[in-house]
Amino acid sequence: MAGTATGVCALSVAALVFSTATLMPSRAEACGCLSPPDPVALDTNNFAVNQQAEQIIFEVGEETVSAHVQIRYAGDPEQFAWIVPVPNVPELEISHTIAFGMVDEGTSPIAYAGYESLCPVPEFTCEYHPAPECELPGETSDTWNDGGTTGADPGGTGGDGEGTGEPPGGVDVIDMQTVGDYETVTFSADDAALAVDWLQENGFIVNETMTPYMQPYIDGGMVFVAAKLVAGAGVDSIKPLKITYAGTQPMIPLQLTAVAAEPHMTVSAFIYADESYAPVDHPLAQLDAARIASDPSGRNNYPMVLAASIDEAGGDAFVMEYEGTPVRPGFSDESGCCGSSDWCGIADDAQCQCPDSEWDGGDCAQIDGLLESIEFTNRLADDYSVLTRLTTRLSPEEMTFDPMFEGVGVREEVQGALRLEGLEYSLLGCDPDVIDQAAYAENLLQQECTAMYCGEGSCVVGSSGKAGCDCNDGFVAKSFTDYDGAKSVTCVPEVGTVDLGLTTDLPDVCDGFDCGSGDCVALGGFPTCDCGTGNSALFDETLAAVTCEGDTKAVGDAGARNYTGPLVDLEVCAPAPPTCGDSGWLVEANNTGIHGVMCESSTPAEERFEIPDPPTCEEVYGETATAVDDGPQPGVGGGCSSTGSAGGIGSGLLSLLLFGTFRLRRRRR
Repeated sequence: MAGTATGVCALSVAALVFSTATLMPSRAEACGCLSPPDPVALDTNNFAVNQQAEQIIFEVGEETVSAHVQIRYAGDPEQFAWIVPVPNVPELEISHTIAFGMVDEGTSPIAYAGYESLCPVPEFTCEYHPAPECELPGETSDTWNDGGTTGADPGGTGGDGEGTGEPPGGVDVIDMQTVGDYETVTFSADDAALAVDWLQENGFIVNETMTPYMQPYIDGGMVFVAAKLVAGAGVDSIKPLKITYAGTQPMIPLQLTAVAAEPHMTVSAFIYADESYAPVDHPLAQLDAARIASDPSGRNNYPMVLAASIDEAGGDAFVMEYEGTPVRPGFSDESGCCGSSDWCGIADDAQCQCPDSEWDGGDCAQIDGLLESIEFTNRLADDYSVLTRLTTRLSPEEMTFDPMFEGVGVREEVQGALRLEGLEYSLLGCDPDVIDQAAYAENLLQQECTAMYCGEGSCVVGSSGKAGCDCNDGFVAKSFTDYDGAKSVTCVPEVGTVDLGLTTDLPDVCDGFDCGSGDCVALGGFPTCDCGTGNSALFDETLAAVTCEGDTKAVGDAGARNYTGPLVDLEVCAPAPPTCGDSGWLVEANNTGIHGVMCESSTPAEERFEIPDPPTCEEVYGETATAVDDGPQPGVGGGCSSTGSAGGIGSGLLSLLLFGTFRLRRRRR
C-alpha cells in the first residue's frame, strides 16, 4: 500500500524524463514533484502534502542551463521527497537558500494603494479676540504678556516623562494591527516630541533627531504609521538543489507539479541571461493597478489580483514582475560602521553586522550559508547582463501545459520591478455622518472581499462578518496558504486532478472533520467542504481548517479587487461646528478640500456668529492690571493690542485634525 503511494510520483517522473529526453533534447527543465511521505510514516495525520510555492533560478548559457530549484512545503519537510525531472544526466549540487531571498527581495513587485479620506473639512472655525497687552504693578513692558506660563507644563504630563504605554495628550492612536510580520500603529499628533517619546516607550526605534522632520507633517494634518517586527518572526526553508545540464531553453514541467500542488500555487522563474525572456505561446498578463487595495484588516490583495488576472487571461499566463539589471545583495548600515576598517570595534563580537566586509567575515560565517549566498548572487550579477522574473499562479486543474521560455533580445526600455499603485477611499472618522447608512454598510461588507479570491465561486460574507466563498456547482472549498503566507480559501473541482486513492488505500480524512453547516469531501488526501448553495466557506483560525457558515450576504463577484470606489458617491454631512466657549465666535473656515452636505447637525444657530466684547486687562489679570497706553493697537473689536491670536490658523488646523482630513471630492473651493 505505502510503497505504491510513494511510486505514484516516481512513475510520472520517469515517464516525463523519458519523453522530454527523446522529443525535446535542447530544453532545460526543472520543477518539483512531492511524493507522499515515507511508508512507515503513513497515518491519518501524515500521508499527503501540498506544495505551496516554487522558485527557480535559471542560468542560461550557450550550451547549458543551471536550474536552482527551491520549493516551500506544507507539512514536515523531513517526511517528503523532492523529485526533479531533467532531459539528460545532470550535475547536482546543493544551492544557496539565502540567495533566493536576496534575489526575491531585489526583484519583488511594488504594489500598494494610496489613501484618500473622503471626510469633509470643517465649514466653520472659532475666532477669538487677541489677548490684551496689560501692565501689572512693579513690572516693566519687558515682562508684558508672558501669560504666566513660565515653567508651566502645558501638556499636563507633570514633567516626569515616564511612559505608560498609553498615548499622551496630543497623540491620537487611530489604528493598531498586525500586518504580516509587523506590528503597526497608525496615529496622528500635534507635537512631534510627544509622539517620539511615546513611540520609544512602546518599543519603536526612533530618536529625538526625527522630531524637527516630523513636525512639518504634523502641521500639515497628516497621520503616521509606525511598524516593528512581531516577536519571533522568521522563515524556515529547505535548501535548494542546483541542476546543471545540456539545454538551451528553460522549461517548467507543470503537469508533474499538479500531483501535489495547492490551489493558486505561485511559480516564479528568475532567468539570468544576456537578454530578456518571455514565455513561448503563452500570454503575458497585464495587471490593473486600480484593483490594488487592502482589506479592512490591512492585508494587501496583490497576490489575489495576480491569481485572478492570470485566470482572466486564459489560465496559462505569466506576469513579468521584473526585467532589468541583475540585482546584488544590499545591506542596511544604519550604524555607519561598515567601512573598509573596523573603526567601531565590532569585529569578533559574535554578531554579523557587516556581511560585505572582510573584517566581519568570521562573525557572518556563523550564519549558515550567508556568505556563500552573497558570493553566489554577486557572481550571477557578474556573469549575466539581464534578469527576468516571470511569475504565474496556477491550480492543479490548470497545470495542463509545460511552459517554455525563450530569449526576446535586449530591449531598449526595461521596466525594472513591476510597480502598481492603486487608490483607496475611506470614510473612517466620519462614519456616523454618512447620509445613506445602508449603502455604506453594504460597501463595508464588500471590502471584506478585497483580499479574497474564490475563482469558480462568489465571495460572500457570513454571519461572522468574515469573507468566504460560495462555490459553484461541481466545486468545493479548500483552504491553502496564499502567496503572502496567510491562510485563505478558494473553490476547487470536487474531483481532483490526481486521485491518490486509485492506487493507495488512504485513511478517511473526513472522519471527525467538521465542516460546520456543510459536508466534508475527501480530495487528494485532504478534507474539503461542500457548503451548499448560499453558504460561506471560510478559513477558521481556531480550527485551522476550512468550515461552512450560513446567513451570508453576497458581494457579486469572485473578489480580489478594490471595492472603495462607490464611496465617492456617498453624501456626508459636514462636520458639526466646534464649540467656541463664551469668548469666541464662529467664522467661515474657508478650508480647501471636500465639503459635505449642510445637514441639521452641521448648521449652527445664528447667535453663534455674534462677536462678544473683547476681554479687559482687569478680567484677565485682576483689578490692579491696566491696559498699556501706547496709542491705538491692531486687533479685533478695538480695546487692547494684539500679541497673537488664540484662534485663527491654529484653531483651523485643530479643527482639521478633529473633524477630518483634506483630500479632494465633490464640491471644491
